[in-house]
Amino acid sequence: MRLPRPFPIACVALIAACSSPDYNKESADAQVYGILDDATAKVTGSKRTFQVERPVDTLRQKLLKAHEPMPLSLAQALDVAAENSRDFQRQKESLYLAALNLTRSQHDFAWRFGLGGDGAVDGQSDTDADASLSDSVSAQAAGTAGTRVVASFVNTFLRSVIHGGSFDGGSILNLTLTQPLLRGAGRRIAREPLTQAERNVIYAVRDFERFRADFAVQVTSDYWNVVRQAADLVNVEANYKSLVTSREQIEELFNAGRRTVTDLGRAKQSEYSADAQRVSAKNRLQAALDRFKLTLGLPITARIDLDPAELDKLTAQGVTALALTEDDAMQLALQRRLDHRTTVDEVEDAGRRILVAEDALTMAIDFTAALNVPSESGKGLNLDWSKVNWSAGFELDLALDKLVERNAYRSALISFDQALRAREQSEDTLGANVRTSLRDIQSAFDSYRIQSIAVELASQRVEATTDLYAAGRVEALEKLDAQDALLQAQLDLTAAIVDYAIARLQLMNDLEAVALQPSGLRFDPALPMPQHKPAE
Repeated sequence: MRLPRPFPIACVALIAACSSPDYNKESADAQVYGILDDATAKVTGSKRTFQVERPVDTLRQKLLKAHEPMPLSLAQALDVAAENSRDFQRQKESLYLAALNLTRSQHDFAWRFGLGGDGAVDGQSDTDADASLSDSVSAQAAGTAGTRVVASFVNTFLRSVIHGGSFDGGSILNLTLTQPLLRGAGRRIAREPLTQAERNVIYAVRDFERFRADFAVQVTSDYWNVVRQAADLVNVEANYKSLVTSREQIEELFNAGRRTVTDLGRAKQSEYSADAQRVSAKNRLQAALDRFKLTLGLPITARIDLDPAELDKLTAQGVTALALTEDDAMQLALQRRLDHRTTVDEVEDAGRRILVAEDALTMAIDFTAALNVPSESGKGLNLDWSKVNWSAGFELDLALDKLVERNAYRSALISFDQALRAREQSEDTLGANVRTSLRDIQSAFDSYRIQSIAVELASQRVEATTDLYAAGRVEALEKLDAQDALLQAQLDLTAAIVDYAIARLQLMNDLEAVALQPSGLRFDPALPMPQHKPAE
């Protein structure tokens, strides 16, 4: 059958299209995202949207152009961090690359095809010159049992340039098969690179999900700390204004001869101290806000306003005693933590590597077979199956020099022991983190209970000393000391509320209970604490 003339052009165009950067990028994305969908479903129980590229229209770009401060709620801050954080972007890229590495391992066990050709002219003086053209098609594959198959078809045409004539064609089909019988044989050994690559993707998904939870907790905790410091500044400024008013009143009474110079001096000293405290609180707030911008991946010059209502939500949620024992919390952490599950699985990986290293110490016996089919004389594309050449046999390698394999085996044994110790270390670290979080929760709860009473008592004391001072029954020192005590109690109460919320959230994270939305970093900080269910 004669092919139409446009056919070769279409083939070249198709091959060129498949070789374009855009095509290869889309091809890689399609394969990688499919792998990540399946791996994420295995880890989390549901498929999650994933895109490695950063969004084009990010809040960072908008803030660089904005002239007014932009309000930013906690949920919006989590979205901003997911879009703009450099650390978050690096984690996404690491996950993508892990899946991309798996495609390479899968490719090693798939059919790989080759297509090529060449042409040349050679001759001797001006009496003999020949032009040759050849094309070849090849395919090879490695099976998961160690089998290796290679097939090739080579087609060659020769024509005399000087004497003319038609092209004289010839071709040959070659098939070879190699099957290891000892070293390198069996699915467990031959498939190990692919097995490890598949498990590495699962580990990368766990790492990514763990990072998402850690990062979401960090952003939320930092947000709460900034709004707490903003609330502290409000209280400090209110205290400063109150002391200014007190100083003015005492100054009027002093001018009227009804107060001593000592009272006036104490009032001025308290005012100056409150002013210095106000300046220091402003500085701490701005520094905390700048650090928060860096965490979100925003420029330092960005102007954002955090929502003080987030602190009101924490206050409304209340501070309650935790109904979870230490033993139950530690059991939940060991059962649920994704990074600990990876550490446990890595012990199995190290065990498999010992088996592979042991296999490498054995001698090699490979069964080999080959088949060659030439073409009919003068008919390049017609194979002559009556002239099939075949061969079969064995290849033996006693591998007397085993130094490299010996060292690899000994290293694998050491690596296995290291994996065991890493698992023990992970268990101990989880236990320590859980105990720390439980103590932090209890400390914040106790502090909240104490400071709630302290605020109430300090308020009563301020009212009482204010009336007594107006009646001339106490000195200015007692009145000013009462105001300082009230301010400190208010600051400590706010700190206790935020510290409790952060400690509770950290414990939730220690127990792998921060339920993030499928994409981004949003979650509900008010989710209930998980409860340990005894095994039936």
